[in-house]
Amino acid sequence: MDESRAVAEVNARIVYWGVTGAGKRTNLRVIHAKLRQDHRGELRELPTRLDPTVTYCMLPIELGEVSGVRTRIQVLTAPSGPEQAPTRKQLLDRVDGIVFVADARRERLSENLACFEELRAALAAYGRSPERVPLVIQYNKRDLSDPYALEELHRKLGLRGVAAFEAVAREGGAVLQTLTTISKRVIRHRREENEREAASAAARPPSPPPGTTQFLVKMAEPEPAPEVGAGLAPELLAHPGDGSAEMTAAAEAFFEPSFREATQLAAPEPALAPDRLLRVESLGTPSLAGPQSVQVPVRVRDAAGRTREISLRIQIEAIEDKDA
Repeated sequence: MDESRAVAEVNARIVYWGVTGAGKRTNLRVIHAKLRQDHRGELRELPTRLDPTVTYCMLPIELGEVSGVRTRIQVLTAPSGPEQAPTRKQLLDRVDGIVFVADARRERLSENLACFEELRAALAAYGRSPERVPLVIQYNKRDLSDPYALEELHRKLGLRGVAAFEAVAREGGAVLQTLTTISKRVIRHRREENEREAASAAARPPSPPPGTTQFLVKMAEPEPAPEVGAGLAPELLAHPGDGSAEMTAAAEAFFEPSFREATQLAAPEPALAPDRLLRVESLGTPSLAGPQSVQVPVRVRDAAGRTREISLRIQIEAIEDKDA
């Protein structure tokens, strides 16, 4: 390969990992369907070496130029089944980022935990750990779960400082938000690694080997606080907070406008003037968000005709009987 081309390109690998039927393939199909053609390549089914009848998905994504560096991401799904453990482990060799797709249904709690322990063991074989690799958790099939099961799973995973999203992948919910977040963290991690390598090289005698390059990516903002998926009890996360505006600002350095629009992570607009008050269009099905709180999805419309989804959380307090 021409050296000038090698300097101007970087490729990263992201693996979607999870139990059978958690929604890994569904995530990639939704991503492929929603991205513009100039951002995505062909969604392919690749046969595993151990059993060609078992396949896994691969989707190349083109992010365009990031600080003058052509940046590509290869997204793969880890194949399911106990016999495919060697293939799953092999996919983690030099992986740049991981999305752990959990099946949020209560009956799959133990399977999710076992799957994550396999991930931890497989990374350990390469001298790495989930705490030192860019990682995002997606709690998929949220519509089939209940808040208590979700909170229990999140607590038992025991991961602090990790972005978590609640998703309904088959409807597209939180799929691109998950991708945006892991992509941003992968690129930031690559930048920091190369900065450390550059600092280490500067401390050594000069004359590095020919072809040595640095991959430096300018990020617009510092790393935001971990994102909280709608309905996930914030007290269970290390640093509660929505983080959407900060995440969007940081992502602007390397995502095309069309991609940012697809993620639905636009920065919040200024307060509405009286002639732009929001009007409630519809209410969703209420759900328990904790022992003393209820969460209600609300669709609202402003005077310009734009609609958005918000979540109304109601805290229930004990009622004092004054006549008692």
